[in-house]
Amino acid sequence: MSITNAIQSLQKFSKNTFFSSCRVITIKKGEQGYTCEIEVVVEDEEMRRFARTPVIGLWAVEMDVRYHVTSFERKGMREATSLEYDFDKE
Repeated sequence: MSITNAIQSLQKFSKNTFFSSCRVITIKKGEQGYTCEIEVVVEDEEMRRFARTPVIGLWAVEMDVRYHVTSFERKGMREATSLEYDFDKE
């Protein structure tokens, strides 16, 4: 049941933050909570103007044991037709 709760929390977070639903890629339970990865279609006018296809962002999301998001970070971007991400440089 905890994975279902985590997915529901991620979907709610995505709709509230990105105004779009997400695709859950991974959920890993740890001692402090959950480490997750989600994909979200980017709805940015600038991105749409330069991209020929929709742009998908890969996000790392941390949740506590009560399924509250404590942090998130974009890890990479890709066009929907591409198989590989352009990972953000540090």
